[in-house]
Amino acid sequence: MKLPKFFDTKQPLSLKWKWGILLLVSFFIVSLAGVTFYHKQTMYSRYNHLKEISQQRFNIIENMLSGLSEPFQKEDFVTNTVTGDKTIVDYLTYLENEDIVVRLFNNDSQLIFETRKLTASKSDLSKNLTTVVIDGTETFIGNTNVVSRETNQTLGTFQFLVSPEVIEKMEATQQKHLLTVLLILTILATVISIFISNRFLRPLTYLNNSLDLVEEENLSELRVRKPSSNDEWSDLSIHVNRLLDKIDLYVRNQKQFVEDVSHELRTPVAIVEGHLKMLNRWGKEDPEILEESISASLQEITRMKGLVQEMLDLSRADHVDIDYKDEITEVNSTTRQVFNNFVILYPDFQFYLDSEKDDKELYVRIFRNHFEQILIILLDNAVKYSRERQEIHVSVSQTLTKVEIAVQDFGEGMTDEDKERVFGRFYRVDKARSRNKGGNGLGLSIAKQLVEGYKGDVRVESVLNHGSIFYVEFPILSDTRQVYKLKQIAQKKNL
Repeated sequence: MKLPKFFDTKQPLSLKWKWGILLLVSFFIVSLAGVTFYHKQTMYSRYNHLKEISQQRFNIIENMLSGLSEPFQKEDFVTNTVTGDKTIVDYLTYLENEDIVVRLFNNDSQLIFETRKLTASKSDLSKNLTTVVIDGTETFIGNTNVVSRETNQTLGTFQFLVSPEVIEKMEATQQKHLLTVLLILTILATVISIFISNRFLRPLTYLNNSLDLVEEENLSELRVRKPSSNDEWSDLSIHVNRLLDKIDLYVRNQKQFVEDVSHELRTPVAIVEGHLKMLNRWGKEDPEILEESISASLQEITRMKGLVQEMLDLSRADHVDIDYKDEITEVNSTTRQVFNNFVILYPDFQFYLDSEKDDKELYVRIFRNHFEQILIILLDNAVKYSRERQEIHVSVSQTLTKVEIAVQDFGEGMTDEDKERVFGRFYRVDKARSRNKGGNGLGLSIAKQLVEGYKGDVRVESVLNHGSIFYVEFPILSDTRQVYKLKQIAQKKNL
């Protein structure tokens, strides 16, 4: 017969059950120890209380018997010999109902009276009750010679015993109470254990359920609910949600990458395919057409290679803060190096560099290659769109917390609509001219992604037919100890 899943020994217990069982066992052990200690203390207190009451009764009986003047005779305790307000026999009968055994012996040590049959040997004479074991149960016993207050002669011996049944009843009652309390505490501990384990592991349940839905639901809408408690669980939820944000970003970028590739490569692939089909049909016999088709195809393939590389750069720009978190770059020297390269590359242009503190080192958190790439994109964009006035200005300025690099051209400029969309993927201000200039519309988008990936900001000011100014801002790394530490990390990487 197949056992239910719950009873399957191969099925591992959930963390909730493990915590519940652990808490239950812990509560039970603590409760058992507490109840056992309380039971012993209570029994000790009740023993002492019973002994005190028995001692008082022993003293009362001894006092009543010492009021007699004649030695103990059997006949005296069959008839109602009056002692004060009560008869001794009446009082002894009352004590019998209280499970007290009284035995009287004459001076010849002969038993002449007993309230009930009980096998017990005579103990040493003592007016203080002592402990003896009768039928396996501890009880109290006292023996004393009774001396008459009137004649000052010994009347006989008086023996006082507490019936073992009293002790047994007391212990049985206490054990019932103990079991009842243990049962109640076990039930209470079970409820508390379940409640605590459920409440303590509830965030883990939320996390588990959320991760189970990763493949079923839209990842952009799926997040772990943060617990109200400000503890490690809430920190874990925050970290998991950040991880889900990253995964969601990667998934969206991947989808966007595939969509962009399929969209943008369609045209060059179609052009290459058209030329190859034409050559296959009849163009291969015409040297002029053959040369033209091969040249056009190679041009489109070169464009495709550049497009794929730019799209890869764009997809990687989203997680630069993770991949290059320990990288730093000195702004002034790097800007001057890129600036000098463009001066050599475009001798027909007039380039101007203005830096407030060229001799001062300004460090920002960014990978040097990415900083250079941003400057190259902005300068290359300025060169492409400068038609008549071939003049470009680069400036570096700083505030207390930020450094700003500005690249200004005096070219075509942009409309307000173009300014809002210029950082979008594949957007070109003048699509016909941009295509002729080799642009794919991804450069500024890559620059924006890189700048924002390093916690910077990029913006543009432009007037149509008068040029544009692109501004890039980065937080300055002002902590010299941190700069030194990051330099050491960079040197170790380069070894």
